[in-house]
Amino acid sequence: MFVEIEHTLSLAYDAYIRESFLELRMQPKTTGDQTLQSFVLAVGPPTKTSRYRDWNHNVVHHFTIVHFHDRIEVVARSAVSTHPAAPALASVTDTRPYPEPPYPLLDFLAFDGPVRASAGLRKFAQGVPVPVGAPLGDQVRACGRHIGEHFTYQKNVTSYDSTSDDFLAAGAGVCQDFTHLMLGLLRLRQIPCRYVSGYLHVERTSEEVSQSHAWIEFWAPSHGWIPFDPTHDRAIDERYVVVGHGRHYDDVPPNKGIFRGTAREALRAEVHTQQSTSRTLPQLTSETRPIPLQTFREAPARRPDRPALPIEDEQQQQQQQQQ
Repeated sequence: MFVEIEHTLSLAYDAYIRESFLELRMQPKTTGDQTLQSFVLAVGPPTKTSRYRDWNHNVVHHFTIVHFHDRIEVVARSAVSTHPAAPALASVTDTRPYPEPPYPLLDFLAFDGPVRASAGLRKFAQGVPVPVGAPLGDQVRACGRHIGEHFTYQKNVTSYDSTSDDFLAAGAGVCQDFTHLMLGLLRLRQIPCRYVSGYLHVERTSEEVSQSHAWIEFWAPSHGWIPFDPTHDRAIDERYVVVGHGRHYDDVPPNKGIFRGTAREALRAEVHTQQSTSRTLPQLTSETRPIPLQTFREAPARRPDRPALPIEDEQQQQQQQQQ
């Protein structure tokens, strides 16, 4: 499948701020399951944009705006050819004792950040009906089914910084919550697993805005990394597009940064995806473009038409939410 994605971020401030620094993880990867064909990043106010690869080989764009401004716009447009090649869970028959995992996998066995090794997690894990000695694919399927039987997908129950314990207490949440809980269950079983951020294309009959999505990949000695979507309790297909990998959400947020000034920030994010009939390009094309937003060397007076922004918008909009 050939998928086109447009991911837009809009940050608005209720007063002019002096300086901003942002990191973006919005460029899809090229992996064994997909090929990035083109990527265009537009940023405003216009500024120099640089990039690097982080320790998980995610592409990170970053930029600084050094003059007064009260708005930042980012538009990332991607074209990706998807060709999933992961094995069916039923064919992943590795059983314990597993070989000693390679050293780089140890990070994906550790409990850190929002994935908590708590008494609540251990109690919930006791309800998984498949023992740790079962084939690895059966264990993953059982953990996914166990989560699906006890939790409901619901927006605005958790926030972008919620932990697996918060999800256990609430009984409902969004895709990043399902993903963090799945990571916790597998790590208790000493199965290396990692967080995946990306997009899920769904055909729509309206102009409803899409959202980012999250799922997991677990490590099997016989096959390497294998994806699974705990929110939908299913394997990955050609509609999924990978952007980044990490231990948890904190490693792969679409945007994070700091600014200098006294202002409230409101973040709005929109994602649009569509299936395309475009042909595969012979090589990756990548470019950056400016968005003509104005900056000022001296701080202007606050405009009377710009009211103070509601502080709760930031938490509601920074969640990764399943489509």
